[in-house]
Amino acid sequence: MSKNDLSKHLPEGVTWIKAAVAAIPMVGGALGHLIFDKADAIRLRNIETALAALAEQLKAIEAESLNKSWFESEEALAAFKMMADEVSYEPDPKKVNDLGYIVAVCGSNEHVEDDKKLAVLEHLSKLSHTQLRILSVIATLPRQEKTISTGGLEQQANAIWFSDIASTLQAGPSFWDGTLMLVEELELLESYNAVRQIQLMGPSERAYELTALGRRAASYLHTAQL
Repeated sequence: MSKNDLSKHLPEGVTWIKAAVAAIPMVGGALGHLIFDKADAIRLRNIETALAALAEQLKAIEAESLNKSWFESEEALAAFKMMADEVSYEPDPKKVNDLGYIVAVCGSNEHVEDDKKLAVLEHLSKLSHTQLRILSVIATLPRQEKTISTGGLEQQANAIWFSDIASTLQAGPSFWDGTLMLVEELELLESYNAVRQIQLMGPSERAYELTALGRRAASYLHTAQL
């Protein structure tokens, strides 16, 4: 059989991918149904939810605080495209809403002149709903100065302290499910360059500061009342 004849008997395109997925042991059928039958419905549902959240946020913004011309700009188109891409297969409906709220406030007078807003939106889209809310809480806390003493040495540190973050979160309202692993969430915020841990001497309490990006990002969260 020639190469051309053989190609007539080989599945092409999506058919080939479907066959490959179906061949996966134990989960192939369910995974294929999710990818090929449900994916478009999930994507459209999430985009619709994000747009509803965006519309809800715009209603909450006073007319004089909204820059309507921004919503006709190429930057707005880029923001909407980014939102649609990020929420398409996002499993957490709370985060879908969050991104809709954040895109809406990009067109507020407070942020419309910020030429870094797309970078901020990209940054925030990487965070979970819980991480977004923790970042928002941290940004409300004042830095406190403490003296760290160990081995006859002293260190002055002006920071946002772990105990203050924890006590503020414990005071509520609760926005997470199950047990909040705060140290892990803060480490993830560090990995996304939203907060920075301050190095202290000895076995002392953890201390943090917002990065420049974290402060800018938190300002969008506060405008969106997240």
